[in-house]
Amino acid sequence: MCCKLMAIPALEKPAGAWCAKYVMKRGCGDYEGRPQACRAFECLYLTAEGLGDAWRPDKAKFMIWTGREGRRLIIDVDPSSPLAWRQSPYYAQIKAWSDRRHPEPFEVAVRSGGRLTIVFPEADIDLGPEQALPITSGYDEANRPYARYVTR
Repeated sequence: MCCKLMAIPALEKPAGAWCAKYVMKRGCGDYEGRPQACRAFECLYLTAEGLGDAWRPDKAKFMIWTGREGRRLIIDVDPSSPLAWRQSPYYAQIKAWSDRRHPEPFEVAVRSGGRLTIVFPEADIDLGPEQALPITSGYDEANRPYARYVTR
């Protein structure tokens, strides 16, 4: 999925398009010569303990990685399966990861169909079209979840 979902500027590959070097059912056709962006990328499926075969990105139809100093889980969803992340067994685990009562909580961001959703245990907040702006999220004084783009 990373060969499809990620933009790779060094290869002039846009997000959502298969990389020209991708070989079906094998992966990168130029593994040794792949760009630094590909070398540095760490898919959570490969690095996290306890994610079974169902979480393999080509089966789940999304990939998970960390951003924002490792405190944001980013779920990039295949455009051909925009609701895949809401299916079982994924959705329940994604909701569990979004619980901010943990000592080291995650902000969970789902990117699907050009839209951005911030996930909380009790709500999914659709921020609309993804923008190149910072995001703030958390709980307000009444303990209601919020998420919004920061414009100033």
